[in-house]
Amino acid sequence: MVAALLVPAAAGGSAAAAEPGPGAGRQGNQSVEAQRSVVGSWISPRGGAERAYERRITFERDGDFTMQDLVAPCPPDVQCIWSGIVGFEGTYRVRKGEVLLTYATVDGPGVAELPASFEVAGPYLIQKLDGYGRAAYVKQAAKF
Repeated sequence: MVAALLVPAAAGGSAAAAEPGPGAGRQGNQSVEAQRSVVGSWISPRGGAERAYERRITFERDGDFTMQDLVAPCPPDVQCIWSGIVGFEGTYRVRKGEVLLTYATVDGPGVAELPASFEVAGPYLIQKLDGYGRAAYVKQAAKF
């Protein structure tokens, strides 16, 4: 199990949208290698005091991303009225060590702070949270 990384940050981040649009992977200052390094699925088990549930984000090669908040997932072999999974999607671009997000859809109310960007920090993506917190995302091994 991976634990959340909570360390002081210079400033908080919020769910404001960054600027990328369709074809984000082909734009100016974006290095193909930098984008390739974030392509795949990332997981953060929790994020500060406001997000006590797992968040998953998948970055595609074409500049699109999908994100899921597992707020209250339905247990296996149980019938539920609501799946307990809230979904988001949009586009991203990588610039100067940051992954910048633009949201196209936000599916559902009452979720914790949505990241506007991530800092690429070695094998982690770091989300700055309001206040001094940060949440770490770990890349999942590819399934073949």
